[in-house]
Amino acid sequence: MRFSSAQGRTVVAVSTAETVGTIAACTVAPSPPRISALRLKTRGHSGHVVAWHDVQSFGKDAVTVRSADRLEPEKEVDSDQEVHKNHDPVGKPVITETGERRGTLQDIDFDSEDGHIHTLITTDGQLPGDRLLGVGNYALIVSRPE
Repeated sequence: MRFSSAQGRTVVAVSTAETVGTIAACTVAPSPPRISALRLKTRGHSGHVVAWHDVQSFGKDAVTVRSADRLEPEKEVDSDQEVHKNHDPVGKPVITETGERRGTLQDIDFDSEDGHIHTLITTDGQLPGDRLLGVGNYALIVSRPE
C-alpha cells in the first residue's frame, strides 16, 4: 500500500467504536525499515501519534487502534523518540551515506499488516526499502547501491 492512499483514512478505537482522528502523516524507523507510528489529525489544537504496535488493523475503509488511551499528544513526544515528527520522511531529501542526493521522498510503499517498508518513492525513482539507514529532521539517509 502506498502511504499517500492511506492519508485521510479514519482511525477508530476498538474499545469505544469512536473515531479518534484521521491519518495525516507517518514516522519511519530503520533496522528493519518500517512505519513506526501514524500521526493523526485530531480535534483540538494539536495532533496525536499512535505507535504502529498499537494499530490493530489497517483496513481499506478505516484503521483500528486498540484504545484511544494509546494515542499520545504530539507536543508531549520527545525529539529523540522514533515516533517524533522529525522522523516523518515525506518531502525530505534522500541522501546516500556517501553524500549523493537521490531526489526528494514523495511516497512510501509499505505492508499494511506489519508496517514493513517495501519501496521508497523519490523524485529520482524508486529505492528498495531495505536501503533506509536513518531519518532525521533534514533528510533520509540510504545506503549506496552496490
